Amino acid sequence: SSDPLNTADDQLRRLRLDLKERFNDFVDDITADPIVLKNIAPKLAHVYEGAGATIASGGGGTTIAWTLETLDTGSFHDNSVDNSRLTIADAGHYRIFCNLEMTAGATTDVIAILRIRKNGTSTVAQMTGLHPGNSTKQNYQVGTIVLAAATDYYEVLFIQVSGDNWTINAPTEQSYFEIERLAGTN
Repeated sequence: SSDPLNTADDQLRRLRLDLKERFNDFVDDITADPIVLKNIAPKLAHVYEGAGATIASGGGGTTIAWTLETLDTGSFHDNSVDNSRLTIADAGHYRIFCNLEMTAGATTDVIAILRIRKNGTSTVAQMTGLHPGNSTKQNYQVGTIVLAAATDYYEVLFIQVSGDNWTINAPTEQSYFEIERLAGTN
């Protein structure tokens, strides 16, 4: 007679039990130390100029003061102290973008320059655009990705030499400055 421990059914039963144990160990390894995501809210700020500020004509340009925030989840901005700045708290890679919609008093075509500056001196992004004059609205945009150190700050400088004052169109969707820390970067 055959040995009951060596039947095909018994071998299948032992194989199933072995696979079940191995799978349970595998599942235990996965679930024993669950990964808990912490601080997954993006660090970003979206600030804007809410009063329709005037940009005077001049070669040195005007640093834009951003008086209001739509949001600031990374403590980049202060509405009252150095409100032209978005300041880095944690070193890493950041996407920085500015959109300015301007109305000019100029009656002729004029070149204007929009810059993002680092620490008040170094230009990290720039666009040069033509404003057609005649009190029309014109949109200027500039953006970049930077590797920033803690305490670095970024500002927007607008230069126009038309001889007339220009006005920033104030609603948040028209003229704003924003920064976002890129996920997974140092």
